[in-house]
Parts: sequence; C-alpha cells; structure tokens
Amino acid sequence: MTRPTLPLRWGKNGLPEVPRRILLVQISAMGDQVQTLPAVSDIAARWPGIAIDWAVDARFADIPRLHPAVRRVFALPLKGLQQQRSLAALRALRVVVRELRAERYDLVWDPHSVLKSAIVTRLARSPLRVGYRAQDCGGEPLAAHAYHLHFARPAGVHGAWGRRVFAQAVLDTDPQREIDYAIDARFAHRPEPGATSMVFLAHGASKPDKLWPLDHWQQLARHLVQHGARLQLTWGNAEEQGRARAIAQGLPSHSAVLLDRRSLMDMLAVIAQCNLVIGVDTGFTHMAAALRRPVVGLFVSTGSELFTPASPALARTLGGGGLVPSVEAAWLAARELLA
Repeated sequence: MTRPTLPLRWGKNGLPEVPRRILLVQISAMGDQVQTLPAVSDIAARWPGIAIDWAVDARFADIPRLHPAVRRVFALPLKGLQQQRSLAALRALRVVVRELRAERYDLVWDPHSVLKSAIVTRLARSPLRVGYRAQDCGGEPLAAHAYHLHFARPAGVHGAWGRRVFAQAVLDTDPQREIDYAIDARFAHRPEPGATSMVFLAHGASKPDKLWPLDHWQQLARHLVQHGARLQLTWGNAEEQGRARAIAQGLPSHSAVLLDRRSLMDMLAVIAQCNLVIGVDTGFTHMAAALRRPVVGLFVSTGSELFTPASPALARTLGGGGLVPSVEAAWLAARELLA
C-alpha cells in the first residue's frame, strides 16, 4: 500500500473515501484562533457532515465554540497549570486529555505546530498526524517529530490565508471561496440612526514590540473626539489599564469610556456595535475583522500580511516590519472608514 503524501487524496493510498472525524489542534492565541475559523468553514463546505473537534487552551475555548461546524472543543487548562502548578490543576488537565484520548480520528491536523500543540497532537489517537515541517514550527523544530506528514509553509503567507492553504493540502478544500469566519451572524451590528460614532481602541498586545507609541494614541484620540466620536478602551492587566487611562487623560468628559474587565463573549458584543475599531496586532483587532466591522490595523514589529479581514473594503492596514504607522496615516484611514 502506498503511503499518503501531501496533498492528501481521500479515497486513495489507504485513506478513507470521506474523512468523517478530524481533530484540529490550535492551542493559542486569540488572534490565531480567530484566523483558523475560515479554514474550518472551508472544511465544512467541502465535507458536509464531517465531525470537527478542536483542542485549544481553555482561555480561548469560547472562540472555536462560536463556529457552528465545530462539534466538540477540548479546553486544555494549560495556562492554569502553568500559573498554579498545583495537583488540582494537573488533575483538571488529565481529565481533558483522557477525554481527548477516548476519541479516534481519521486525521489530526495541527496548524499551530509548536511543542505544546505537537504534544497534544501526539496524544490524540489517529493513524495520520499532519503539521508543519521543522523549519516552519515557530522556532521549535522538535515539534515536527510528532507528525507523519509535513507541510512547507509558503513564503509570505500568514494569517487566515496560510491556514486555508494548509487545509487545502490536507482536506482538499477550496481556499478561493469567499472567506467565512462564520461568527458575524452571532454578533450582528445594529446601528442606531443618529447615534454618536463609537470607536474601539485595541491598544494592548501580548508583546511590547507590537505596541503603538502612547503619544500616538493620545494624538489620535484627540482627533477622533474632535471629529465627534466616542471612544471605548479596555484592558487586561495593570499596565494596559494605565495606558488606557493615559490615552483618555485630558479628553472632554464622557468622550472616552474605560470598560472594566469582561469575558471574551461580552467583549465581542461590544466590538460588534462599534462603528470603527483601531488596533495593533492583537486578538480584538482580528476579531473585529471577523465580525465585519471597519478596522484600522496598526502593525509595528509584525507584518500586515498577518491580517485577513472578512471585508477588505472595510479595512486599512498600516506599517509593519518595524515601520511605525504615523498618527496622520492612522487618522486619515479612520476618517475614510468613519465616512
């Protein structure tokens, strides 16, 4: 029997005619979870009725749960174990792993392909595990040993498009079909006639080199408020809370709202009702694009190719690769989208 190779040909080389059950392994982070959703839509369109399970860090489990084609989500408390290092946290992880290992899959597909996702992939029960080749495993080449087949990441392809191309090689999907995050119907935008334009500022990021300078945010905030917009800012830690307060400092009363910490689902509802989202390379920016809200993406250290909007006409991407977007460019893009 001939061993399967990429691209996979279902019904040949020992593969079943139809893949009936697959496990997708995308552990983190928020933006990556969001950008995996279109590939899931592609898979569901190609193979109606397929059972798609998803292994994810528990912090981000609400995102795959939003997709109607995902049957089951294995929410692994990995961050909780790292923070608590307790017997209870270890037991909680073992419970989820035991449930995952009780399942059998035709395929385990790991578009994350780092050590933590590779371990989960290896624990899953399947005759076929597919991930990236060693040099594409996010600086953790040992992860590649977990896979039977290895996909070479095309140069310059990232974000949602990269996962869709990978899915094509593994599950014969069509990446040319209209991009579908499949979550915008859950959080529909309901505009109020004559209401003040609401602008959400996604200023926080997981890495300092992704941040836009504070004085740039302050200047842009003044432009937006003078234009008649009302600002919303949120925060996830003390540093982000301080930055949010500094951005709002000196603005007219009631022109900026500092939201308290909320669940991911609550934040999605907030973003869905905004007229514009301006953000760095962070999960909320990618989520806004998935919800088909107008977005200005401010890229600093990372590249703008990481951003894949559902509606390209409603998106502007600035900077990237070490080039810091100017306040003037951000303001011009914001005015165009608000108009």
